[in-house]
Amino acid sequence: MKKITFAILFALMLNSAAYAKLPATYKEFKARYQIEGKTIEGAVKLYFEGVFVFMNEATRKEGGKMLRYAMHSDRPIERSTFYATFVERMKDLDYNYMFRSYAEGATPENDYKMSPDNFEIMYAGNPVKDPGGFLRVPLESSGADSPRIIWVKKFDDGLWYVINNAATYVQVREPKAVQIKRSHSHDADFDEEEDDEPKPAAAASTNTTGEKFDAPQNPSPEPKRDMPPEDGFDW
Repeated sequence: MKKITFAILFALMLNSAAYAKLPATYKEFKARYQIEGKTIEGAVKLYFEGVFVFMNEATRKEGGKMLRYAMHSDRPIERSTFYATFVERMKDLDYNYMFRSYAEGATPENDYKMSPDNFEIMYAGNPVKDPGGFLRVPLESSGADSPRIIWVKKFDDGLWYVINNAATYVQVREPKAVQIKRSHSHDADFDEEEDDEPKPAAAASTNTTGEKFDAPQNPSPEPKRDMPPEDGFDW
């Protein structure tokens, strides 16, 4: 058995410590990215950490900043039409289990139980080069029968970024608890309590002439991004 030197052991301990807890702030996340983002695995791990931070409503603002950085987006993801479905899936408690399905040990049978502060991403193979400087990275989801492909790219700063994440929020097998609830949809004992209080109507906006209107104004158009195909998960 080969002896492990103190230097190697210390390096392993430092690396483990870096992955031991979700970043509390965007500043902390960005500082870690300068080191961990030098590898594909580190960039992918930090992408998912940003997802889990965003999924927590209390830290959503910081999580949005983290994901904007990890995905090299030129604007906040919450304001991007490119990522509208992505943002919706992260916020939706009925769907965001799909992000947990990529963590080792999380399965439909245990309702994709995992610790956001201590997890490892499962890979289904080695990255594959693609024209345009992109790499296709196959991820393994315990709720899917085939690998889910994400696209990463190395930029001039020497760091890797997740450029196409569409495969990470494609439907996977439902958690066991959801399956049980669905099979008892006719049983009122399985209904969740709902707030019967009526919700206040949205405040009407006023234009420059003083007229009221309810329709939201369209955001400014987004610049076209240099991105891989939208169907990055269909291989």
